Amino acid sequence: MLEQAAEAYRAGQLEQAETHARRACEADWSDEQAVLMYSGLLLHRQATPEAEVMLRKALSEGLESGPAKANLALCCGRLKKHAEAAELAREVSESQPSLVSAWNTLGAALLALKKPRQVEAEMQKALAIHKDHPALTLLLANARRDMDQHESAEEAYRTFDRQAVDLLRRAEELTLAGRVAEAEHQYRQILAARPQDSAAHAGLGRLLLRLERTDEAIAALEKAVRIEPADSVSRHFIGIAKGSPPRTAEPAYVRALFDDYADNFDDNLTGALGYRIPEEIADRLREDQADLSEVLDLGCGTGLVANALNGQFGAIDGVDLSTEMLRQAERSGWYRTLILDDIVDFFRSREQRYTTVVAADVMIYVGDFERLLKPLAQAIRPGGFFAFSIELNEGAAWSLNPKTGRYQHYPDAIDKLLINHGFAVASWTTTTIRQELDERIPGAIGLAERL
Repeated sequence: MLEQAAEAYRAGQLEQAETHARRACEADWSDEQAVLMYSGLLLHRQATPEAEVMLRKALSEGLESGPAKANLALCCGRLKKHAEAAELAREVSESQPSLVSAWNTLGAALLALKKPRQVEAEMQKALAIHKDHPALTLLLANARRDMDQHESAEEAYRTFDRQAVDLLRRAEELTLAGRVAEAEHQYRQILAARPQDSAAHAGLGRLLLRLERTDEAIAALEKAVRIEPADSVSRHFIGIAKGSPPRTAEPAYVRALFDDYADNFDDNLTGALGYRIPEEIADRLREDQADLSEVLDLGCGTGLVANALNGQFGAIDGVDLSTEMLRQAERSGWYRTLILDDIVDFFRSREQRYTTVVAADVMIYVGDFERLLKPLAQAIRPGGFFAFSIELNEGAAWSLNPKTGRYQHYPDAIDKLLINHGFAVASWTTTTIRQELDERIPGAIGLAERL
């Protein structure tokens, strides 16, 4: 039952996960894992009275668990039983000081009891163990504010503002790892402390869209845009959520997405998400003995394609919309030239012809291939290759995945377009594009010769 609960949770099916976790608890109230999962899911959907009842039952029947007692303390805090919340949380923080949730609940309860000096003392102890933890830093700042220690409070608030960037990054990582309940909790914690944080509203909106909670997603995304009108990423997802997807992603959206992602792009994509498309494309080009004397890397990003080819080319140029990505690519030292431009606009302004053009994970932002193929065909020499990857759909020429904001394609439909623009049908290799939300994203690599 726990395995079923975990599987449903990873799939974002929280109602089913809760049902399985409840049954696991009813089978054995001494099973800590079952109790923590069930209480966590109840707390996530704000069913605090139910969570309190089940936790008291488990603890009364002999369960010895600091984390379960910390969850009960959180229930008491939410139900305004602040004295009991503080007592329980202090007991856990003393016996298991590694448990951040106990310190967090203790600080919040003491603040509600108007005991800021105790909060300051407890948070200083907590931060000695959990250095630079944002939630604890915020509680410390609030305590100093309540004691009219304005200068030291402002210093703590500034520290928290810097740490909030790490909280947002962690929330996005939790989302991609499929830990959606934890990710939502993280976003809501940030917003409780920073209600005007547009990035947190935007991240929460995208997460809710993945969970098919469309109305809530639209509200969060529209809030992000009201706070930050230049937020092109949120506008992109609002269009998707309202059922009016564009035929191709707006350049401003793609630019903003990858400028924000650049510093952690390689680690997250190739590590956490298992992304190997550049290596697989490089292998296909070698197997087919493609002419690599003049290579164009469309949407070059940080330079993963050039790294995968490992210098086995005459010259390679890169094009990308993101300034930050191009900075990373420049450090690789592989590229002859790097151009900041939209990929279609790039072809319109240049007459350079190439023997091979690569588009790794680019078509997921293009949608309608027709927009790209005509200028692309003019830029590839006869006998040259176009190598690209796609996420697969079930038969449409193109479609937009409302959960991810990425376009998906169907090989047979693409082959028809390739023929119309002077290419042979592509040679296809099915693959996994990445792992996301604990699921395999099916895709394919196409290699099409210019006739």
